[in-house]
Amino acid sequence: MVRLLALGLYVVAPFLLLRLHGRAGTMAAILAIWLPIEFRLLHSVGVDPTTAIVSGMIAGVLAFRSRRDILDVSAAFDLRKMNFRHAFLNFAMFAACGIPLALAIGFIRPAVRVPDIAGIPGLVVTILFFNALPEEILFRGIIQHVTESALKSRVGASIVSALIFGLSHLNNEPVVPNYKYFVMATLAGVFYGNAWRRDRNVFTSTITHTLVNTGWRLFFR
Repeated sequence: MVRLLALGLYVVAPFLLLRLHGRAGTMAAILAIWLPIEFRLLHSVGVDPTTAIVSGMIAGVLAFRSRRDILDVSAAFDLRKMNFRHAFLNFAMFAACGIPLALAIGFIRPAVRVPDIAGIPGLVVTILFFNALPEEILFRGIIQHVTESALKSRVGASIVSALIFGLSHLNNEPVVPNYKYFVMATLAGVFYGNAWRRDRNVFTSTITHTLVNTGWRLFFR
């Protein structure tokens, strides 16, 4: 019963908070989606991570679907605007500068094991739906969109949202605060934001995000 009540409150809270006056309601709604996942608050009442992530996506779309100034649903989820070329281009640009940097600061090391070919499809699907897509909806579809509207600057919004994305990874193990993860996530956020920005399509940036995380899992440790 506690778990169901917690999930219900989590899904409904952003919708209700958004109805508060001014920017405070917008910020409160965004934090209500992000923080319970980021700090595993739902896990503490027995909600498994997969259910929490799916609930977060539902909460975001439910809350912001009528607010194009916060989340442009028609553009964000339009499969016709998904741009594979742009997604792969941003992945390649990140790889060109991100891999040398990550190796230099000791964030990654080349994997000595041979990738499990049979397990790759399942790995890609898991990363896409339960890692990349939820994060792209929040950090690009909502946070970068709102920041861009507030700053009136695409470049400024890209930098700010990338920094926020990096900060969200400071609490990742094994060392907390994880400054190396912050640096790499911030850099990746710039390219994810660039992939999203052209058509404001979260599927495009999700592809870039999925490629980065899949490559990391297969070829580095």
